[in-house]
Amino acid sequence: MNAPDRFIPVGRPHVTEAEKQAVVEVLESGWWTTGPKVFEFEEKVTAHIGQGLHGVALNSCTGGLFLALQAHGIKAGDEVIVPTWTFVATAHVVEWIGAVPVLCDVEPDTLNIDLAKARDLITERTKAIMPVHFAGYPCDMVGLRALADEFGLAVIEDAAHAIGAAHDGTRIGGHGFTSVFSFYVTKNLACSEGGMVVTADEALADKVRRLGYFGVNKKAFERYSSRGTWYYEVEELGYKYNMDNIHAALGLVQLAKLEEMNDRRRAIAARYRAEIKNVDFLRDDPRHRHIYHLFPVLLPEGVDRDTAFTTLRDNGVGTSVHFIPLHLHPYYRRLDQGQLPVATAAFPRALSLPMYPSLTDEEVGYVIETFNKVLEAQT
Repeated sequence: MNAPDRFIPVGRPHVTEAEKQAVVEVLESGWWTTGPKVFEFEEKVTAHIGQGLHGVALNSCTGGLFLALQAHGIKAGDEVIVPTWTFVATAHVVEWIGAVPVLCDVEPDTLNIDLAKARDLITERTKAIMPVHFAGYPCDMVGLRALADEFGLAVIEDAAHAIGAAHDGTRIGGHGFTSVFSFYVTKNLACSEGGMVVTADEALADKVRRLGYFGVNKKAFERYSSRGTWYYEVEELGYKYNMDNIHAALGLVQLAKLEEMNDRRRAIAARYRAEIKNVDFLRDDPRHRHIYHLFPVLLPEGVDRDTAFTTLRDNGVGTSVHFIPLHLHPYYRRLDQGQLPVATAAFPRALSLPMYPSLTDEEVGYVIETFNKVLEAQT
């Protein structure tokens, strides 16, 4: 098979004329910041997930996680259980409010948080658990509910990878917890930057909205509309995490084709699983809906990942590693929470292959062929 004309990156946003036109319409409207497009986006995302939900669109998932912790009353000195297999934002937000991240090992076949090990980490200071639906595969939501109910824990889902994923027929965001989604440029639904807190608790959503815009007690954009008034009140110390109309306009276009894009990801994943040889794949339970934000594999023992990465790159195939476990970063070694053996063993074997809906069949075939040849050369 001939190499494609262009380098195949590990991730790429799926952009059409519809996204471009949506942005132009907002620019021409004169209403660029938080406004009608943002609130339409909130309504349509929550309707897509399920009924009776409230959404607060923000400028990042990280901001949403931070505000969600505050809205749940997590404070300095509290402990929050976090999987070690995640991007650093998941743990950083815990520390931003003075709480302590307690790192937990993961399941070997999903790299999602191991709830049995999480249970062993619970102390009288534990107030919340923050599971991550890694790569778009849902965590054990039934187990999370049982654990939360037994110990009175808040569950704040880091659902950065999981828009459109479902656990046993219920979409992530609809299980009665506080869920925080990412709309970063490489995510399944991309706004370039953005995030959303989704909850069934209207009061909690209202608090997140206030915290996300300086503690103001109403939708501040109405001050400048034809039905607005100049008056507003600041009810508590807040921040500035609001989403703007430009990013929301992108999100509305992406949301309209989310299912189609997720189906394409699943089709690519099925082909990878059928044709890639000599690697370990992570779990894809047919009871749940994996939406393949990422496609990580575990290389065979003895294969040098860095050599594989470089050889693939030199042959036009981009790959990456998701993630360096938190306990292996210099900053988090100070927590001294043990070796976390599953994550430690998986890390040198982990490699993510290209995964996005605009991958052509030819490009997918080239990735598979090249990847198999690179592994054959090392085994």
